[in-house]
Amino acid sequence: MNLKPALIAPHLFKLSPLVLALGLNNAVASEIEVIEVQVQKRTQSVQDVPVAVSAFNGDMMDQLRIEDVRGLVDLTPGFNGKTEDSFIDALSIRGIGTNDFGIGGDPSVAIFTDGLWSGRNGGVQMSFYDMERAEVVKGPQGTLFGRNAIAGGINITTNKPISDFEAKIGATVAQFDTQEVTGMVNIPLSDNWYFRAAGNFISKGAWLENAAGGGDLGASEISSTRLSLRYEGNDIDAVFRATYEDREQDPSIYWTEVNGVAQDKVDIDYGKNKGYDRGEILSLQANVEFTLSDEYLLTSITGYKTYDFNYLEDFDAQPVLINNYGQDQTVDYASQELRLNYQGDGAINWFIGASVYQEDIDATFINSYDEDALCTAVSLTDFADFDGPAAGCDDANWETYWEDDINPADILANKAETNINELKNTGWSVYGDITWQATEKLDLTLGGRYTSDTKDMSIEVLDSGGALGNTFVFEWYTDGAVQAKDTWSDFTPRIAAVYELNDNVNLYANAAKGYKSGGYSTFGIDNDGSQEYGGPLAAGSVPLAFEPETTTSYEVGAKMMLLDNSMRLNLAYFTYDYQDLQTIIFESGSQLVKNVGEAKNHGIEADIHWTPTDNWDFRLAGAWMDSEITEEIEEGDGTLGNKLPMAPDLSGSIVTSYYHYLDTGIVTLMAKWVYQSEIYGGPGNYETAKVDSWNELGLRAMFESNDDWSVSLYIDNVTDAEYFERGWENADANNENGFGLLNTYVWPAKPRTVGVSFDMTF
Repeated sequence: MNLKPALIAPHLFKLSPLVLALGLNNAVASEIEVIEVQVQKRTQSVQDVPVAVSAFNGDMMDQLRIEDVRGLVDLTPGFNGKTEDSFIDALSIRGIGTNDFGIGGDPSVAIFTDGLWSGRNGGVQMSFYDMERAEVVKGPQGTLFGRNAIAGGINITTNKPISDFEAKIGATVAQFDTQEVTGMVNIPLSDNWYFRAAGNFISKGAWLENAAGGGDLGASEISSTRLSLRYEGNDIDAVFRATYEDREQDPSIYWTEVNGVAQDKVDIDYGKNKGYDRGEILSLQANVEFTLSDEYLLTSITGYKTYDFNYLEDFDAQPVLINNYGQDQTVDYASQELRLNYQGDGAINWFIGASVYQEDIDATFINSYDEDALCTAVSLTDFADFDGPAAGCDDANWETYWEDDINPADILANKAETNINELKNTGWSVYGDITWQATEKLDLTLGGRYTSDTKDMSIEVLDSGGALGNTFVFEWYTDGAVQAKDTWSDFTPRIAAVYELNDNVNLYANAAKGYKSGGYSTFGIDNDGSQEYGGPLAAGSVPLAFEPETTTSYEVGAKMMLLDNSMRLNLAYFTYDYQDLQTIIFESGSQLVKNVGEAKNHGIEADIHWTPTDNWDFRLAGAWMDSEITEEIEEGDGTLGNKLPMAPDLSGSIVTSYYHYLDTGIVTLMAKWVYQSEIYGGPGNYETAKVDSWNELGLRAMFESNDDWSVSLYIDNVTDAEYFERGWENADANNENGFGLLNTYVWPAKPRTVGVSFDMTF
């Protein structure tokens, strides 16, 4: 087992004082373990890959308690936007993400598990356990995966069955009624067949006080099982996996300063046992490698994933029913990828691949509200249009604004505006990559991908009735479903070079074009504007489409092994220009995906791992970036020159480990510090949705016995730091004109938590 966990952070040039303070100047350095990755579809040292990549092995992730893909965010320079719910709309790499929580677009940050595209909101956040490694690859990756990854890709690899018996069990208990049990057993069935079963159960109690009463919030329960069967022959290596996960947890919780409660509390009407975030996920896949000769390897990845996702949250962040958002969807996804690799003794290595996929999504979206509460809220947020606050819909101030009398008998409580969406996605791609060793020191790589994506979307908007009709999300209803279908395609090239300056330093550069398919707004319909307000939609209307987004990205970097191979120092500078960046715009309660005209970003990333002795391990990572919207989303909207949301100027982490060796085992003391500068909640860069800079400290002490058991004590958020996960721009800079909604913040930080873990291997 690797006993030196991963750590990362920003203060890159302060090592000499650290050396002196720790008395390491006369110590004997310990060589760093070589990390192997497969981001170029062949096994390479991370130092030889001409792209910025952060890699973590399974032991590393266990010791740092990384429970899913969000746990990689703190430890990866340039990776931001972890959330507590089942959405990935906040995840961004180098400032690029997809804040669309509908179904009509694709994620900018693509996640792959054992080579299979993991999907979208509701189905992608699967638990980490019995892991081999995870790789975060930054920048457009058109040739490296079976699907496009315009911002970057996360490659997750689980442990394969092996030829030896092994087993492991672990248990954790912590504050807030937290229990976790993890287990694994690997059984060789014969000389060629091996079986592996792994499972994980996590239950966490509520911890966030709701001033409106009804019980605390923040509870979750997740159970997951993975069964793997492997056949390993002379020329065939086949792994068949089945994974099932069931999750039930509280949804995202929103906070607004208007409620007047402290940052460690919320005040919402949908409290305990009312909102929910539920998912039931089944994934089946077959990974088969055929060794055709010493030089040729044929790989087949066949996958099927299906999941049901049910979600309901209090989006308005207030103790009255102004807007509760619900989403129920079923997704079926199937794909096939074939790839042929050539790796010989000569100067050229290459691979070519092809993939096809089909995805079917049925989804129902509900935005519910009490009509009286909405009328009052609109009169407060959009007060410039009113003579004064309205006590409800049957109020003279509202009726003047509405330009119609309201019959009190028509006013509904807990009314739902509902749209039913069906989406069928199909696509195919061919891609390839060739690397030429031009000299003993210079490798050149040229690659490209051609992608074709087709989306067929239908939207049916029901008549919600009541005194207002459809008014919050849609301003009309449809007579049946409206439908549109389109195909988008593009060719995306990539070129890269690696130059071996000496045995310890590699310099690299790459340039790539990125592409993400166009699509349709889940909550938007394009029409001629002739419909009656609250009435049926005009004939001939179609779902509101948005165009593909593209990027041109450049990156240069250095990958160095220093101090007798005791220090790995990787540096990268990147710059890119985005055209037609897809982002959500809030308009009168409706969430529309639109294309930002243009945006750009550039930055520096650093990743350091230093083991000055066998007793000390330092991992640091940091990122600085400077993003800018260079063309307004809509003329005069004030976004020109603003920063991209979820793109902090500075972020980083430091993990320090000390190992004390005893006759009976090893004592490990570990500290993890994470920092993030301010981030904005939307393209408007409003102060009322800006998350201030924050930092958090975690500590862990562990004893690992020579008798194959270990026990550890951990403390998360030692200093009880208070901060928010992210902000949402629903209104304007003054928290006005949000049609009843305010700018909000999501999920206060979980308070200090103490826990104990016990693990045993067999």
